[in-house]
Amino acid sequence: MKINNYWKSYKKKNLNRWHFNPLKKNTKDYLYIGNINANYSYIEKKIQKLEKKIKVSSVVKSDKKLKKANLHNRINTFREWGYNKFQTEYVQIFSDQYPSLFKKFIKVSKLSHATSSLIKQYPGNIIPWHYDTHITFKNKIKSNKNLKGKKILRYMVFLTNWDWGHYFCVGNNVVHQWKAGDIITWDPLIHHCGSNAGMSPKITLNITGFVEKDSIHLNKKSYFSI
Repeated sequence: MKINNYWKSYKKKNLNRWHFNPLKKNTKDYLYIGNINANYSYIEKKIQKLEKKIKVSSVVKSDKKLKKANLHNRINTFREWGYNKFQTEYVQIFSDQYPSLFKKFIKVSKLSHATSSLIKQYPGNIIPWHYDTHITFKNKIKSNKNLKGKKILRYMVFLTNWDWGHYFCVGNNVVHQWKAGDIITWDPLIHHCGSNAGMSPKITLNITGFVEKDSIHLNKKSYFSI
């Protein structure tokens, strides 16, 4: 991996918060929360219909919105590492566009002021090593002064069963062999990446919001129905 100024400065700034040792074993860099029971075959069919209306995005493609969100430098970093448009394409659907698809997932999360989106990756595509800035979420709630200081967290829900070649890596942990509905979370500081080197689409759903006392990662319950 090319070590450029981005990674050097990030590592220096956060050395006291994470080990930054790729050979370290038995780390617990993500938390398995449980499983959400839902009709995932129906959800997958709905996504297939919706994605026809959605433009394909790429992790290395910049625009005015991303420049304003201070993500332009990170995009340049991905390019420096060797990623290009054709390796990093994905379909993304947002909860404010199609709320009916997301509202039950948001409700069960018990994260407040939550928003959600899903990403569909076709075989041959990668989302490179990065951490979540939550810029879109922060921009939506920045006018509400009462929310300052509250902890932001993201849950990831796998919408399809694991298939050969589907991988998600959080820190030193490789996540695989998940079931549709499995939910995980991790510290926003920790870098992660996802790839589809398999034969079928990989679909994940993110829920981002403020942590509350009853948020499901704090709950002993591990099985949820929607």
